[in-house]
Amino acid sequence: MTSQDTLEGHEVGLSTAPAEPPAAPAADSSALELVSQWFPCPLTVRAGTFSLPPEPAWQAVVRAARPQLEAMLGAVGRLECPELGPLSQCGTAWLVRDDVAVTNRHNILSLLDDLQRGTRTLRVDLCAEADAPADRRCPVRRVLYIDPIHDLAFVQVSQERTPHAGLAVVDAIVAGHPVAVIGFPSHAEGGYPEAEYKHCFGDGWFDRDGRGYKRISLGRVVSTSAALLEHDCTTLGGSSGGAVVDLVRGAVIGLNYGESRDRRLNLGVPGWVVRERLEQLERLR
Repeated sequence: MTSQDTLEGHEVGLSTAPAEPPAAPAADSSALELVSQWFPCPLTVRAGTFSLPPEPAWQAVVRAARPQLEAMLGAVGRLECPELGPLSQCGTAWLVRDDVAVTNRHNILSLLDDLQRGTRTLRVDLCAEADAPADRRCPVRRVLYIDPIHDLAFVQVSQERTPHAGLAVVDAIVAGHPVAVIGFPSHAEGGYPEAEYKHCFGDGWFDRDGRGYKRISLGRVVSTSAALLEHDCTTLGGSSGGAVVDLVRGAVIGLNYGESRDRRLNLGVPGWVVRERLEQLERLR
């Protein structure tokens, strides 16, 4: 079975779906996310919590958002393919239901044939945090849906310990609200200006294979359209599939997926698209 056959097998309800908005601009698949906004620095998650940022302007924002953020962190995991060894990190995934996670299409597309044959597997590590002793690696049972237009996919997961509920996704974005991307930026020294990279990621919190630990990258929404969300949160490869969170409402407003090189902004699938696709999937399950 080819990748195209597998892709078509997971497309949901295309013949009856409403007309689609124009597709979002393509991400740079060679670099995925790049660092686009160096300040403030991403916050490293340790044992389910994090320190306040050093920037005074952000401290009050993060302090007020702390309860909602800490409640959400356990639903965001590092997407891994263990058979790939040191290259096992595929990106980020987060729960939308207790048994369904969302990630980017490009994170899993090249693996579909091997997943179908059973020669490779996927898992979502919900405890890939700095200094975290717990291990909550949730196996991916199957790919449920791959969107043919947006960089979005749903997978079925099995939480083998106390289940974490899925994150709330809202279908409206409030202009001016501060936001954050919760994800797993991976080691990329040498691909970016050395001083800036060390300033943001010089805490050394990557594992020995360069896989990223859970981080909170602060920023703002720059623009939105029917099919696209642009933001300036600091991300790296590995942040693909991260949850874009409204820090005031404590809810997800988008799915991070890549960078617009010409505008030096990061891109996301808006929350209303994620909600629509999830509702469509649930009607057919």
